Amino acid sequence: MATLLREIQQAQTRLRLLSRAERGALIIRILHELKTHRQEVLGNVPADRCVWIDRLIAAVSSTISEIADMQDAEFNRVLNEFEKLMATLNGISPTQKSPKTIH
Repeated sequence: MATLLREIQQAQTRLRLLSRAERGALIIRILHELKTHRQEVLGNVPADRCVWIDRLIAAVSSTISEIADMQDAEFNRVLNEFEKLMATLNGISPTQKSPKTIH
């Protein structure tokens, strides 16, 4: 997920240079990461507690082309929100190893 966070940050810095196809590919990459997180991390969580991510996945899946067509400022806001979400999911993931404390 750290690689995706870097990709999002790089896209934000070169936003005006991104083609519609590059924007769409980034959104698809984000969507793939959300689906992976849903399956691998939340797979054993009851479905009624995962409605938020299931709805997000469905909404993003059905609006990829609309997101890719957004004006630069709107697309940047979407990327900002995905960046925050990915950082949060990465931070709370149980597979995330906590750093060792040196005494």
